[in-house]
Amino acid sequence: MRKDNMKATNRKNPENAVRRGQRLLELAREWMKQGNTAVAFQLLNQALKLKETENDKVLKGELSKEVGRIYMQSGQWDRAEEAYNQAKVTFLESGHFRGAAESIRNLANLKFQLGEFTVSDDLCRTAIDWATKSGDFQLRATILNTQGAIKSIEGKPKESLQVFRLCLSDFRRSGNRLRQAYVLHNIGLAQIELGQYRDAKASLEEALTLALENRDLSLVEMCYQNMAKLHIETGDLIAARTLIKAARELLDTLKSPGLSADLDIIEAEAERRSGDLAAADNIIDRALRRTREQALSQHEAELLYEGGLVAADRGAGDIARSRLEAAIVLFKKTGGGGLKKAVLKLKALDEMHINRTARVA
Repeated sequence: MRKDNMKATNRKNPENAVRRGQRLLELAREWMKQGNTAVAFQLLNQALKLKETENDKVLKGELSKEVGRIYMQSGQWDRAEEAYNQAKVTFLESGHFRGAAESIRNLANLKFQLGEFTVSDDLCRTAIDWATKSGDFQLRATILNTQGAIKSIEGKPKESLQVFRLCLSDFRRSGNRLRQAYVLHNIGLAQIELGQYRDAKASLEEALTLALENRDLSLVEMCYQNMAKLHIETGDLIAARTLIKAARELLDTLKSPGLSADLDIIEAEAERRSGDLAAADNIIDRALRRTREQALSQHEAELLYEGGLVAADRGAGDIARSRLEAAIVLFKKTGGGGLKKAVLKLKALDEMHINRTARVA
């Protein structure tokens, strides 16, 4: 059909244009899955320019939401925020609470990535209300998962555990077993922080079973490394080293800098607790070089903190203080929950130094 004839047909039957807009949205999503955001962006803009799209609020909202995703993926934060807010307004105009919740959920994730945790938490609360109104419990669970992660990063394990349990309930209600596995993993981490080691073991083992069932190697590796962390806390360093080795073998396949840095932190702690401070220092030095190359600031802060503990155990107070001070600077920038523990350790070192000076005098 010629282009002018197609326009005439669309004027006579607006549903054709709406269906065309929907088809362009579907095509854009397919291109996004393939990683070609340039073509997807063109298709979305083409759909937004259709006159009939203006009258279909849900379609317009979906198009704006996908534009926001593309901007977010390319790091254009302000434009992504504008697109998500536009999508939210459009969805609410038609009473489409699920679409509005998805848009604000995405914006909350954007703020989370930028370290704006208070803003992200407020957005999550709004999105949870709208997801509840829509009756979409799986969507609500994804929002609760972000909120639980915020509480964890802020160093609030009790609150994060409560939120993750609500999240798990929703995912179980929707029957999503892989999502359940990820939340169980997060629950296990919160339980380790709270010293609930028996419960943490059960949570991580269930998460591992589901991860293996779904063949999710990234989650399997995460379960291995955090089960190793659990064994370190309970003093079983032999079991911890076995799990660290298993996790390291998986990393050869996954090629994930973030997961590799996580494991380096755990392995360094295992060596420190076993008394092999030289091995711990070597792990930290190598890992710090890699994290700086990859701009993994949160991991760098954790490594500097662990390096401070190693130096303190070695009796190198000045080095310990320098590393802890550097860790504190990074924790303040990233908003990581490690800030409190680093400040407390530095304070303890200073008090120890004052006491020693007083005894000498």
